[in-house]
Amino acid sequence: MSVVLDTSALSRVMHRRPEALSRLAELDRGQVFLASPVAAEIAYGLERLEEGLRRREILQREYDLLRDLVRWADWDEAAALRFGQLKARLAVAGLSIQDMDLAVASIALGLGAALATCNAGHFSRIEGLDVDDWGRRR
Repeated sequence: MSVVLDTSALSRVMHRRPEALSRLAELDRGQVFLASPVAAEIAYGLERLEEGLRRREILQREYDLLRDLVRWADWDEAAALRFGQLKARLAVAGLSIQDMDLAVASIALGLGAALATCNAGHFSRIEGLDVDDWGRRR
């Protein structure tokens, strides 16, 4: 099973949380994807930390290590079209999900991959999305 990491799951890996590290260790290198919207959110979070701060350096190093281990997934045209369809369906149902989260979900659906997240309830509103809850221990 392939998985796309959302920002919450990736952040837990970067913070070396045992439950996230054990979930990551269960997967082969080629099964894990980092989506461009998640990379954008991580870049924003790192940039908000003061330059030279030890925490920023550690988190940047953890991101760089992980980036070398996972596959890249862009928000391509197919994902953009899927995003529009999903957002419209959710709006009709009176539901909303943040655009970046919906973009990552669109990418996961296009890859036929599960979405690794610590916000399983949030993503469960997306029909057909396989949500892998990395926020709980097994």
